[in-house]
Amino acid sequence: MQKILKAHKYVIQAGMSMDEMISMDQFFINNIYCKLRGNVPKVSWRRLTCNNQSAAKWNFILLLTAHGRLYTRDRLKRWGVIHDATCPMCGVAEESISHLFYVCTLSTEVWQKLLQWQGIYRQPMEWDAEVQWAISQHNGKSSSDEIYRMAIAGSIYQLWHERNLRVFQHRQRLAGEIVRVIIQEIFYRGSMKLSLRKKLQSLNFYP
Repeated sequence: MQKILKAHKYVIQAGMSMDEMISMDQFFINNIYCKLRGNVPKVSWRRLTCNNQSAAKWNFILLLTAHGRLYTRDRLKRWGVIHDATCPMCGVAEESISHLFYVCTLSTEVWQKLLQWQGIYRQPMEWDAEVQWAISQHNGKSSSDEIYRMAIAGSIYQLWHERNLRVFQHRQRLAGEIVRVIIQEIFYRGSMKLSLRKKLQSLNFYP
């Protein structure tokens, strides 16, 4: 009875009456969910995160990056938390999402190697341009598209991890080490999916 009463509350919030529900030939929970959620436009980069075979932690950091929610030094400086916003990886420019992905010299080298590993020969671009390129070129369901989405998620996560290692633990890795970790994780997770296994066999090397 308590569950029925609670459900009645959500039906009212969705703008429906019990009489309207009873008169339905078929009832779907999804209808209530859509009414409660409202009309929310879909973001163009949704397939980068929602159709990504990567680890959950990779996708989480990718989602924060896409929303511009990482606590980069430029944001912390604007809030008055810190005074120096210099990038801890290159020590040259101000740290921001656009700089970290992929203008910083270390991130440029990492992403360049990952692109070459996939057989893509072009120069890395800054974050917004990379997102648009991914949407236009790798938004499908092919094995190459899926691996590309895993690679971009892995690069974002590992570069952010590297940034934190340097800030909080005063440790650092070379670009080659970061790339190897990303590729190993892609192989581990990708090999679980039959459709990706054959493609990964052709990528069985380090750039």
